[in-house]
Amino acid sequence: MKHMLLKQHYHLKAIILATAVISYTAAGPAVAQAVISGPTPFAGCNVAMEPGTNFLNAEVEPWVDANPANPNNLIAGWQQDRWSNGGARSVMSAYSTDGGATWNRVVINGINKCTNGTGNYTYDRSTDPWITFSPNGHAYYMGLSFNNDRPDGGGGFNEMWVAKSTDGGATWSAPVELKRDTDGRAFNDKNAITANPFDSNYVYAVWDRLFDNTLPESSDSDRSHGDGVMNARDRRIRNLGGNTFNTVSFTGPTWFARTTNGGQSWEPARMILDTGPNGQTIGNLVAVLPGGPQGSVVYNFFTHIYRNGKVSLGFMKSLDRGATFGPEQTAQNINVTLFGTATPDDKAPVRDANILFDVAADPANGNLYLVWQDGRLQNVDRVFFSMSRNGGGTWTAPVMIAKTPYSTNKLRMQSFVPSVEVGANSRVYVTYYDFRNDKKDGKEATDYWSVTCNGAAGTTCANAANWGNERRLTTASFNMLNAPVARGHFLGDYMGLVKQSTGVRAVFGIATGPNLNEMVTALIP
Repeated sequence: MKHMLLKQHYHLKAIILATAVISYTAAGPAVAQAVISGPTPFAGCNVAMEPGTNFLNAEVEPWVDANPANPNNLIAGWQQDRWSNGGARSVMSAYSTDGGATWNRVVINGINKCTNGTGNYTYDRSTDPWITFSPNGHAYYMGLSFNNDRPDGGGGFNEMWVAKSTDGGATWSAPVELKRDTDGRAFNDKNAITANPFDSNYVYAVWDRLFDNTLPESSDSDRSHGDGVMNARDRRIRNLGGNTFNTVSFTGPTWFARTTNGGQSWEPARMILDTGPNGQTIGNLVAVLPGGPQGSVVYNFFTHIYRNGKVSLGFMKSLDRGATFGPEQTAQNINVTLFGTATPDDKAPVRDANILFDVAADPANGNLYLVWQDGRLQNVDRVFFSMSRNGGGTWTAPVMIAKTPYSTNKLRMQSFVPSVEVGANSRVYVTYYDFRNDKKDGKEATDYWSVTCNGAAGTTCANAANWGNERRLTTASFNMLNAPVARGHFLGDYMGLVKQSTGVRAVFGIATGPNLNEMVTALIP
């Protein structure tokens, strides 16, 4: 049975910010920016008794995918009305049938109390939107719904779910449970879903499942359910400080579920990587390349945080479309700064992708691409890149590819929250934020940028000099201090980027006023 609580048609409109900074560093031709999101449909949902601060009309953390069966059909998703202490009132969706010229907003109905959920689906909050299209044009939306922490220190019930659309995102099925936990020590987090681009029967869902043995709260517990990324960063900092937990305080393995019949049913969720005591993965992402004995090779990439504080980007490979996975392999050991991004003048913390990454696969040449924030240069977060030309067998040395110019204030050289995608003719696109246009005027001017590299045969993107064609995606700088605070000024742990026509489409967040974010889009040629 299909559910659609709300559908609003939004024509794209240009944004003019009151906090605009007119001057900026010259780059390539500007790219038109326009709004996807709109006023919240959840203003009437009763959240008066919930802990934390809710930021009405604060929209964060977008994702986007394009329909391979209809290039004009796009679906985006984001968190709507973010909370300070984890999650949002719900997640939203928007679809376009004209290549991104206009968008229709749709509520994913029945996933929590703000979306008419019943039975198990009366959760307090939802988060972590992720969307994927199968080759036949069927779309899947994965998210996390959860209840608030209990007074005894335990966490509330939480669930990974998936909904399906067969009409390009106009309507969505009722949510299907992938994994539900009622034990207050367990929390499922940071999910992603990826359809096999070569077989519409197969779709893959991944996430990490934290199990905290300290219940109720004790001095060894870092848990605050609903914000797994910041909890993971806190645990790592404690480990670096020499507190490696004398007992098994927590575990954080990777969990996986798949459908082999186009979403008619899902196999039981299962653990595919055990990281051992007091270690975890986070940010699991699936990428698929052609080849192997069954026509595709399925990769699961992740951040691995070890009990000694070391952080690496790892992956596992499946040659049987996700039935089994091989052992963990390391792509890169990364240099994670202690606290991540800070604004250049006030040094206010920014919630960024400090321990996260993005991955893209090129089916034309078999290349794999990774981007992440790294602090190996002056202990400042900047966007780094590595690639593999042999299915993950070897990886190139990390190179800094952000084009943020030199500044005497090194915090103006930060680049953060990178995304990567492969466009037409194997051209590689990377997007990120930076503060290059900031000046000491009481604001923290922020912009969003893209750079590209020709990834075709004979050109190596492992050479930083081959990255260029920089474009400014924001029409005007925005003030990062306006972004709502969720353990730092927050736009999202990730941003959306997808191949469209001869370029790629970016969906990203900007702050438009005090505690107000909007989801905007730009087509990058």
